[in-house]
Amino acid sequence: MAKVKMGGIHARRDRQGMFEGTYYVNGKRRRVLAESRETVSCKLADLIKEAEKEPEIPLAWDRNVTLSVYAANWLDNVVIDSVEPRTVEQYRQMLNAHILPFKFDGHSLGSMSLRDIHRRHVKAMLNSKRKDGYAKDTVRHIRAALSSLLTDAVDDEIIDLNPALQVTNRKKKAADRKNRIEFESSITPMSAEQFAAFVEAAKSPKEKEFGPFFILLGKTGLRPSEAIALLPSDIDERERRVSINKVFLLNSGRIRPYTKTGVERKVDISPGLWDLLKQHKTSQQTHFAHRREEAFKKGEPIPKTPEMLFPNRSGNYIDWNNAADAFHRICGKAKIGKFKPYSLRHTFATILLINGKNILYISKQLGHSNPTTTLRYYAKWLPDQGESHVDVLDSIGKKTASDAIKEAV
Repeated sequence: MAKVKMGGIHARRDRQGMFEGTYYVNGKRRRVLAESRETVSCKLADLIKEAEKEPEIPLAWDRNVTLSVYAANWLDNVVIDSVEPRTVEQYRQMLNAHILPFKFDGHSLGSMSLRDIHRRHVKAMLNSKRKDGYAKDTVRHIRAALSSLLTDAVDDEIIDLNPALQVTNRKKKAADRKNRIEFESSITPMSAEQFAAFVEAAKSPKEKEFGPFFILLGKTGLRPSEAIALLPSDIDERERRVSINKVFLLNSGRIRPYTKTGVERKVDISPGLWDLLKQHKTSQQTHFAHRREEAFKKGEPIPKTPEMLFPNRSGNYIDWNNAADAFHRICGKAKIGKFKPYSLRHTFATILLINGKNILYISKQLGHSNPTTTLRYYAKWLPDQGESHVDVLDSIGKKTASDAIKEAV
């Protein structure tokens, strides 16, 4: 029987609203994530019972274990319980395609002992990838995968330090600045006139499958993954608000029970959007009632009523490729040029800012972790009031400061 030891439960700093529990099986750490401390505790209890049935193996790793051997166990038994499946697959791809095969002085990194891998090896690999023309994001993902693995190797007491940490620190600030500039330049919202034309085109009866979905994105600022996950019960008819507390993972096709920031938020719905959503729900009910009736007449299995607010015609979650095609088709009908579906989120933010709405309100609607993020992305759309407020400083001494400020305001 395996030797199992309970670890601890703590809140994740990098994923607000999530908790992580740890336990040890034959001396190796395993982790589990959940949205509450109680859920983690229950999951740990079940996992520990299962782990106790495993055979006993030596308590400690061989300190001469190679990167390949450790990586195989790490991917299958350690990281799989603590990160999203998409991230696990990304780690696997980075390791198998880039890290393990990389050769240094005639030896692949995969064949080297973890203890023999040093910063010079990591830097040589990353520099080689850059010279080979790989995108900077790919190089960043390669380093992140290796660094995450080596951090666990430190926890397992195989190595003393992680040689991949801060390996690019000297250029980090410049790179971050460049990335931020490039991202900001990629923000291309629609103008108010373009958005109005888009909404009219999306209201066409021919676009009833995806039109209301995209209008909601533009009038709420929701992320597409948040909108796909919506249920009719998420809408509060009395307050005319929608609760955002989960997302649809586009790659894996499953629902994750928390948002990007891990915090539930309430998003306001305009009167026009509210009327559109009511019409949309009625249309969906009619469509699926007709499908059930047709299935009954033909003696076929009766399809269930879909639970999501925006199902596809088959009653399943929206296929994003089909949705993207519909978005571009609507843009073509509206004759507004080329945009991306995410442009609707930018459109929501910039139209409100241009009209002088409070940035704190906009930040909350968007679900940003803090208003600084909103300001960083959309500062150039803040309206210039064309006013000068510095004259109040010359009045100090002649009047009380408070009186001068009141008059200036």
